[in-house]
Amino acid sequence: MKKSFLFISIILFVFLAFSCNRCNEKSKVPEIVKDVKLEEKDSVKIKIHRYEKALFNINKKSIRSELKKLLPEYSFFIPEKELNDSLSLLQMKNFLTDPLIVSLYDDCIKIYPDLTDIETNLGKAFSLYKFYFPKKKIPEVYSCVSGLDYELPIKFSDSVMVISLDMYLGKDNINYKNALSSYVPSYIIKRFKKDFIIPGCMREIAYTLVDNSKENKNFLDYITYEGKILYFLDATLPDTPDSLKMYYTPAQLKWCEDNEANMWSFIIDRKLLYSTDVTMISKLCSDGPFTSVFSKQSPSRTGIWIGWQIIRKYMEENENVSLTELFMNQDSQDILTKSKYKPRKE
Repeated sequence: MKKSFLFISIILFVFLAFSCNRCNEKSKVPEIVKDVKLEEKDSVKIKIHRYEKALFNINKKSIRSELKKLLPEYSFFIPEKELNDSLSLLQMKNFLTDPLIVSLYDDCIKIYPDLTDIETNLGKAFSLYKFYFPKKKIPEVYSCVSGLDYELPIKFSDSVMVISLDMYLGKDNINYKNALSSYVPSYIIKRFKKDFIIPGCMREIAYTLVDNSKENKNFLDYITYEGKILYFLDATLPDTPDSLKMYYTPAQLKWCEDNEANMWSFIIDRKLLYSTDVTMISKLCSDGPFTSVFSKQSPSRTGIWIGWQIIRKYMEENENVSLTELFMNQDSQDILTKSKYKPRKE
């Protein structure tokens, strides 16, 4: 079972590179976001504060005094009041000497001796984030060893972002096999690699931007909401392959592209657009090895992929609509109508 430790779980309490070797895969990002050109003065520089390095290099015989030295840079992780609590200090010592945690840390250092490429590419994404949302803060970014927090490997809250490097060690990491494989599906573990760090960071920001307050959501509401999240990735990661944004393989992405018209016909013929049937929505939008109403060759979450295409078409047809206006518009019928979305069979 996944271990939890006081100093790490505080992150959860507060929050309730990028280079890819898919050189032949092209992103189908709309030209409206590809055309954004930033000046040098608008460039954002990111420095990732490596909490795991600072923490694991302390003298474990003097934990209290050593942790105090980390307070100026890492007070977010280390509540000062806990430094006088003997139980908290014991938990920290146990964390730092736990064989699983030590192994995860060692792997993090081997795979990520430095984070220069991630800093560079995250800076590019944040520059575009700042372009579209100039009033938003650019967060301070930290890395850590979370103890296999697979449910929330990246955490974002207003001015702070934390990347759990131990959740991006590659699908074949021995610790995943030993500690997670019995209850985390293989299709999830396949995502535990470097390629997904930057999309994950921007996705967490998107969740704080897109209005999701509408009650009694139907299928169209749900897929257009998720489509907006993915469109934010289009806007801030215009050169990133679509497969990485969807957690797909290139083959799974191609399946969606080849079967777009058939999927849309399925949705229309069965009058699913305005359905509130939770079971059917789940079949089309939930995670899994494939979409159960289609073939086993299909990827999961095909309904969400359709929602993404609707949003892309809407923004292409309505170039005067800003991202803020898109994200605040919860009238999914209005979006669908104005998108003129109607895929045709080849």
